[in-house]
Amino acid sequence: MSENESSSSKIPAMDQRLAQALPQLTPEQVAQVSPKLIREIYEPGQVIIQQGDLPDRFYIVINGRAEVLHEDLSGDIDAVDVRRPGEYFGETGLLQNRPRSATVRASAEGDVELLAMDRDDFEEMLDESRATEMHVAQEMLQRLIRLANAQA
Repeated sequence: MSENESSSSKIPAMDQRLAQALPQLTPEQVAQVSPKLIREIYEPGQVIIQQGDLPDRFYIVINGRAEVLHEDLSGDIDAVDVRRPGEYFGETGLLQNRPRSATVRASAEGDVELLAMDRDDFEEMLDESRATEMHVAQEMLQRLIRLANAQA
């Protein structure tokens, strides 16, 4: 298979994962956002984002699993969630403009393949789709509640 065939065969899959993760986007908005996504692969156990770091990207899982870890004030680290294909992470720091609230790493089970979007493109996407903005904000609130409950 040529490089062009390989690239073109991946675009529909990227669009499908984007639409699955953010179903409020219209097909036109999916087509507009897709070229701004960057494919990234992380090896088992490799850190994708680190708790406390400044937020710069939004991520959608397309293959594999990503573990969400939280370090409490005493230094204990707990696994609090898992992101699977079609799910996203990284929105909390971007929406709240504050350091990352958790560490996310590739599962020990295998590589994780992601689509990454930088902060400016993420904000532009939300500006273009208020329904997506509301969905992402609601998901963020639910995740923060789960995180707080996990710490209790």
